[in-house]
Amino acid sequence: MKKIFAFWLAVLIEYRWFWIMHYRKKGNHLLEHGEALSSDRLIKLTKKIDHHGIIAFRLQDQYEALEMLSR
Repeated sequence: MKKIFAFWLAVLIEYRWFWIMHYRKKGNHLLEHGEALSSDRLIKLTKKIDHHGIIAFRLQDQYEALEMLSR
């Protein structure tokens, strides 16, 4: 059961990192085309990245704790 849960956590972590990278690319594209750092679009992207990042780090902590228990 722990292997299945570890696999599921790994999938969720990858899912979150996919969105983080997606939003970072979107933000870089906006910056390359002259978007101001304080624009509403960049602020919204930053909030989305932060949201997914916090969840990803929590999931990674859970994954590492699970790996420590299974040793």
